[in-house]
Amino acid sequence: MKRFRITLISLFLFAAIFPAETRAQDYPFCSGERLLYNLSYKLGVINADVAKLDMTLKEETYAGAPCYRLVTKGATSNLVGSLVKINYFYDSRFATSDMTPLKFNREQTEGSYWAKNAYTWENGGRTLKAHVEKSTRPVRDTVFTADKAIYDVITVLYKVRASDLDAVKAGKTLHLVSALDCNVSDVYLSYVQTEDRKMLNQRMVTTDKFVMKIWERKGAEMLDKESAMVISHQGDGLAPVYLWITPDESRTIVEFTTAIPLGNLRGRLADWSGLKRPLTTKAK
Repeated sequence: MKRFRITLISLFLFAAIFPAETRAQDYPFCSGERLLYNLSYKLGVINADVAKLDMTLKEETYAGAPCYRLVTKGATSNLVGSLVKINYFYDSRFATSDMTPLKFNREQTEGSYWAKNAYTWENGGRTLKAHVEKSTRPVRDTVFTADKAIYDVITVLYKVRASDLDAVKAGKTLHLVSALDCNVSDVYLSYVQTEDRKMLNQRMVTTDKFVMKIWERKGAEMLDKESAMVISHQGDGLAPVYLWITPDESRTIVEFTTAIPLGNLRGRLADWSGLKRPLTTKAK
């Protein structure tokens, strides 16, 4: 009995020293998850599949601590690649305990254009050290600071999935901060409506539709003047990004769309594996 009391006291002490927000969270994703998206391009009457986007999540260690490594690869189809070859590679690492961003590398090519990002963070993700190389500009090293963690453009989607989306559905706006190249943006997520969407396998899935409104901070570069595959500018901000996310415990993004410099880009979930919780679909 005495040993039991000592063990119980030890557990309470552990909880006091390591509060809930610093311990591993019950995320809607897990190591081994793989999401494959089909990307299509629409301009007027043109509506064609142009690329695939492959996202894989694994648990590793970084600087001696557990982390998630999220690798995202994208490439144009053979037909489009014969005209303009586009390749993307994003390598993100964030802490398993609280999603603090740790390291990010990006390599992107579009024909003769190329861009590379190398990010590291300090101060709980609130200080971002960015090393940026591009075919169109000199090499730059920049430091950004914010009052909250600054996420790379891929990890921010997983942060959305891990956030309290029920509160967003109830009317709360989720505010996140994201970065690409030497640009830092404020991202505001709000709820639109609940609707069924038809997947590529023709099965229906119930989703919650959200919109991400993105406002670049002072000094932002006009990336859509350099790349054909980035969110276009609209007015004082960027074009909104629409996300269709399952309301179940997997919180899977099954579709997304946004305007690019010429036309619209749409991603639809084509295949998946290793989900922490099954994706619920309806019959055809």
